[in-house]
Amino acid sequence: MDPTCIIDKLNKTLEHAPGLINGPLYSMSQKQLGELYFHKGNNLEACYHFSESHAVCLRLLGLLDKARNEVGEKSDSSERLSFRSQFAKEGVNGMLKRLEEMPSEWTIIQLTRAVDPNEYFSIRQPNYSPKLKDFFLTRFPCGTELLKKNSPVCVKLSWPEDATGDLIQSFLNIKEKLGQRKGTSAHIQKIRNEASSDVERLCREIGPMCFKEWSCLVLGKLMNKALEDEIREAVDKRIGNADISIRQRYMCYLIGEGSCHLENGDIEVALYQVFDGNESLAINVLECLIRIKETLESRLHVAARHPVLLVLDDHFDNVSWECTPLLKRHPVSRVFSLHVAHALFTSHKDHIKGGLREINENEVCYYVVNPDGNLPSVEEHIPKFFRKRFPQWIGIIGKKPTEEELIKALTESNTYVYCGHGSGSQYIASERIQRLKVKPLQMLFGCSSVALKDLGGHTEMYGDVMEFAIACRLVINLI
Repeated sequence: MDPTCIIDKLNKTLEHAPGLINGPLYSMSQKQLGELYFHKGNNLEACYHFSESHAVCLRLLGLLDKARNEVGEKSDSSERLSFRSQFAKEGVNGMLKRLEEMPSEWTIIQLTRAVDPNEYFSIRQPNYSPKLKDFFLTRFPCGTELLKKNSPVCVKLSWPEDATGDLIQSFLNIKEKLGQRKGTSAHIQKIRNEASSDVERLCREIGPMCFKEWSCLVLGKLMNKALEDEIREAVDKRIGNADISIRQRYMCYLIGEGSCHLENGDIEVALYQVFDGNESLAINVLECLIRIKETLESRLHVAARHPVLLVLDDHFDNVSWECTPLLKRHPVSRVFSLHVAHALFTSHKDHIKGGLREINENEVCYYVVNPDGNLPSVEEHIPKFFRKRFPQWIGIIGKKPTEEELIKALTESNTYVYCGHGSGSQYIASERIQRLKVKPLQMLFGCSSVALKDLGGHTEMYGDVMEFAIACRLVINLI
């Protein structure tokens, strides 16, 4: 069947009932549309549909919960999550408007697995990741200058077939090792040391094996505006009056700004893809970018970058992307989708400066430290630090909080800090959290406090952190 016919059929299906189609089917349909538009060369449409494929069930759950709690009253966050909002109705233009509203310091990096038809008919067991093959990397620049100088870009990547192991499964195996509790202390420590070495090795391999010539797309914006201008002016001068798109010019800028992470051969391969057949222009710009790399490499390696927000497809969440050398000098956060990032920004925009959420340490904070009473070192050191640095903060130390105490903390304080096992959901049901008007920022410093659970089948991975996302709160926690 002609790809255009498939696109028309899928679009008609989604237009009739965008919010009523079940989450997994909606997500798969959007991925299919993204791939079809990508192969047709319509990059912006591909970016839009890939963004629609993420965290669909979370959006539905968030809308359902807000409808239940607000009794028909509209809120900014529900408008930004809705499948029928003005943003949603405008498609690509709605996506661009979302990006324009968010801070210009932000860069959203989205990783989306390609559609595998075999998965439609197979029953996947929990904690079994489908083999990583093809996936799409989408870069969303943010801010009001978006349409003038920048553009969302999308490229197709793949994990090498001849790699020694599957990337996601390798991290799942490491996670299993780190959970080892049997044997002597020396044996357990040995296994954990081996797991740590495996993580370091895999993180070093992600750039050259996973992102390859497009490693530059993962980087945040340079904080040094003079350095950014120097690179872009050199590229503009070399391109001259050549008739190229904003997207092509922007990708040349990004290759130059990330050239310190690329080999000369990578730069050449990337440029031939950017200019798609215009060999003379590719060669001309290649000379410029290699010169930029040679003269600015040391500065670019240590240059500070603005924040990166990672949007990860299911199972990509198991990979320690933040630990790769590429993101070493970045503030990196994970967010469930472009829509959730937009809703969170809307909820917190009055406190965001320079792309970062400010926390007033003089405001009311409530903490819970070692509630199970079996983390003596935590109980000894953390309260001392709090009392010295934040004497006005209050909380509970060494005992289990009641549900009433936690409800009060989550609705009246400005910051909530939890230092115990897990996320603290053992003391208050996660379903109860999403129904509260949660006020504070959450700092959950328990092991795996943000970990998502794989339920198998065609369901999205789920975790307690999603309850806070539904309540439009920011959460700082441990993977």
